[in-house]
Amino acid sequence: MWLSWELLWKIMIGKTERFLGALCYLPFFFIFVIFINHKPFVVFHIKQGFVISFLWLLWLYLYHFIPYIGWYVIGPLGFLFLVFLSIFGVIKSLSGSMEPLPFVGNWVEKLRL
Repeated sequence: MWLSWELLWKIMIGKTERFLGALCYLPFFFIFVIFINHKPFVVFHIKQGFVISFLWLLWLYLYHFIPYIGWYVIGPLGFLFLVFLSIFGVIKSLSGSMEPLPFVGNWVEKLRL
């Protein structure tokens, strides 16, 4: 039986790393994960969790301080977008993938953390 590199990579990543990577996508949980694990898989998801948490803060600011447009446009659409990104990140992390998030992946690559 022949194993591909992708399958070997998923075997090497343990359940703990996958779970910690998934926790990073909950807003501000990446702060706790930073102190627990520094493996490349988890660090990749910490960076993406940092960007998503920043977007949550930006969304809250725009939602609360821009009348009408923030309440009726930015609020619902931004919330759905951020929930989509968070769920997508959790699924990718639990599956053992290091695939960048859509729309946010470019920002994560520019971070030097």
